Amino acid sequence: MGKIKGTVTQLVNVRLDKPTVRAKRAPALPVGTVVEISHAIRGEMYKEVDMWYVLSNQTFVWSGAINASSETPFIEKKLIITADDIGVVDDIDMGAKVALRYGRINSIAVFVNRPGDTSGDYLKAWHDFLRSYERVGESRKLYDTTHVGLHFTITSGEPVSNPQGVDNLLNGKYFRKYTDFDTDYEREAFVDQIKAELDAQYEKFKTVFKRKPDHLTSHHDILTFNKPLFRHMQEWSQKNYVPLRTHKFLPSSKRFWYDTLVITDIDLPSIDKMNAWEEEFGSKVEGAQHTIVDHYGPLPPFAVINYLSQVKKKQEKLTEWLYDFLVSKDAEREIVIHLLKTTLRRQRDLVRHYKDLDTSYPGINIKHFDGRVAEYLSLEKGSPWKSDPSLALSPVVVRQVITA
Repeated sequence: MGKIKGTVTQLVNVRLDKPTVRAKRAPALPVGTVVEISHAIRGEMYKEVDMWYVLSNQTFVWSGAINASSETPFIEKKLIITADDIGVVDDIDMGAKVALRYGRINSIAVFVNRPGDTSGDYLKAWHDFLRSYERVGESRKLYDTTHVGLHFTITSGEPVSNPQGVDNLLNGKYFRKYTDFDTDYEREAFVDQIKAELDAQYEKFKTVFKRKPDHLTSHHDILTFNKPLFRHMQEWSQKNYVPLRTHKFLPSSKRFWYDTLVITDIDLPSIDKMNAWEEEFGSKVEGAQHTIVDHYGPLPPFAVINYLSQVKKKQEKLTEWLYDFLVSKDAEREIVIHLLKTTLRRQRDLVRHYKDLDTSYPGINIKHFDGRVAEYLSLEKGSPWKSDPSLALSPVVVRQVITA
């Protein structure tokens, strides 16, 4: 389809950052001006019309002042806001529960290998919470409005499967650290054990939550680190019809830290290479189209010194990303966040308070917990998707409910 033209029928302001009459203005367009339209989105209701055009120069114009073709594509913008690393740390989980109740998030990525929770009683309490509560102001239960995903791990805590069957992945009773990742993980013996552990975590998830995961991620993005693992993740996703939420949009900053400072024993694949692998394997499972994973948390080794400044920076960055989403032709994007609800603020106090995790659940870096606190405070200060008519939280499609 060619470029869509529209003609201005009444003097109208061009809005720079949002489809609202309260946004910053560019020079107004006089009657008769011909504009080039990318697509239409929902925006602020004005004179009983809430459709706005996104112009090719990435600005916004109220559609009531433009005569355009009926073939102009309308894109409903949906967001998935995922709280990561759920199921192990009580204060992380409490932050997610509060955020779910108040509509600040609509998705969680769950570990199923909490220390001492072999029977899954702690996770079953999560299931009961989702069944019992709803978002404030809504009637449907959180179980029906929350994307509940499996956060697969082979780099934190203990295995769910028999340790003797996954001994290549272990250092003692715990999984090897992701910094120990090397070319051994490309060997068939290693890949087969990873497959077995993924199946075990998947089965435990279904037992606890009574449904398939709404998405699959991997802790430390470990399943993107070599071709055999990447291939299995794609094939597993297709076989079980569980969307993947990884790889294409790993932030360059994160990959820089992995490449230069953390994982030195292998040459990590580029995003372009992984895109080529995905084309080769033919993954077609529908899921989020664009995942943002670097909104929160200062990069190591820096601590948060000024939370007010940090929260302000996060809000500004989030606003930039949301603008980029609106002017794009993506219908759905996901933001992955890391929450921690606590009264503690100083990094050294947080490290001291959560130091037992280093021995009970190695693989979550407690030195970054101040970044999680800043993230929680940022969402508490304001979640733009709650008040922006252009954005809506993506609905959940429960793929399979499992009955006893």
